[in-house]
Amino acid sequence: MFQLLKDPKFEFMKRGPLALTASAVLVVVAVVVLAVNGLNLGIEFTGGTELQIKYAEQPDVGMIRTALKDAGLTAQVTTIGVPEEKEVYIRLAEGAGPADAKDLTGFVTDTLRAGSEQPDKLDVNVADQDTLEDELIRVTGVSSAQAAELAEAISSKRKDVAIFGSVGDLAAIPEMTPEALAFFEQHAYAGPLAVRSQSYIGPAVGEELMEKAQLAIVLSLIMMLIYIWIRFQLQWGFAAVLALTHDTLITLGLFSLFGKEMSLPVVAAFLTLVGYSVNDTVVVFDRIRENLRNRAAPTFEATINLSINQTLGRTIITSGLTWIVVFGLYLYGGPALNSFAFVLSVGVIVGTYSSIYIASPVLMLWSRLLGREVSVAKAASAVSRRTKKVRTS
Repeated sequence: MFQLLKDPKFEFMKRGPLALTASAVLVVVAVVVLAVNGLNLGIEFTGGTELQIKYAEQPDVGMIRTALKDAGLTAQVTTIGVPEEKEVYIRLAEGAGPADAKDLTGFVTDTLRAGSEQPDKLDVNVADQDTLEDELIRVTGVSSAQAAELAEAISSKRKDVAIFGSVGDLAAIPEMTPEALAFFEQHAYAGPLAVRSQSYIGPAVGEELMEKAQLAIVLSLIMMLIYIWIRFQLQWGFAAVLALTHDTLITLGLFSLFGKEMSLPVVAAFLTLVGYSVNDTVVVFDRIRENLRNRAAPTFEATINLSINQTLGRTIITSGLTWIVVFGLYLYGGPALNSFAFVLSVGVIVGTYSSIYIASPVLMLWSRLLGREVSVAKAASAVSRRTKKVRTS
């Protein structure tokens, strides 16, 4: 069987107090950074508008940003998917546009279409269903019912194809009549862009989402404490939750320092980090419990060292491979995944460190602070009683 490390014998617990001190300093620094910089909240939490726009030709993101800025819009513009898809994602925070812009989506599309409009003609790529219906009612030979049906069919077709390349594309719509097609060929044109999707989040909804996100993280820590308390002992649970709190705060501090945007996917990344970190800690704790039961070392400190060394190869391989994947997402996943991958890239490293140098040293120091160095026999007895109690229940 492949072994990354053959019989390692590192004295991890000798550096435990130093590691705890360094981590405490880092946590304080992270809290200060959070207090000073705060978090760059996305529109899910502050409220705002999201637009996904499809272009007929390859869009120039720089020109789009400049056009929106010149129009008085504070927007974040990124590409979506591969360049061949010719799509951009625009996010506008609450109050980002001019006060007199009641229809923000219409204002954005008008701004981006500036210079490409054809006066007195209808743009079939941006006209909504009601506008299409109003225009079709004017067509000789098209009844009101047909106008409504055609308008719905055109809107549905536009959703399927994303954007019409020309007015002639309307001929592929089964409901299209010769009279309506002739009307569009004379009075309409296919503009350079189409809105694929749009959504609006109000400030009240954003505030509620923030509260729920915070609650989700706190509840996850509490549930982890209860789980480890049931499976091991209460002090083991506190050690694990302390390590998880350390991981979350340091990752949040770096997240704030680099100005990454907090969004719902990022909250999911933090919850993933909590689960991943506690899994690594439980593996170490399980080996400690097993070695205590077998009395594999003379002291509790020696048992912890032995257990970490025995699981070290597994920890390096698992965490290393995971980190390669998430760091690859960070480098090449694009703007949409950047913040999400950043949290996991930092979190995997911090979480692996805390399983060794936070959770385990806290177990060792817990007994020393109580004034009793835990012997293997005493610890093994406690673990055995706890295991029997769990199995009985």
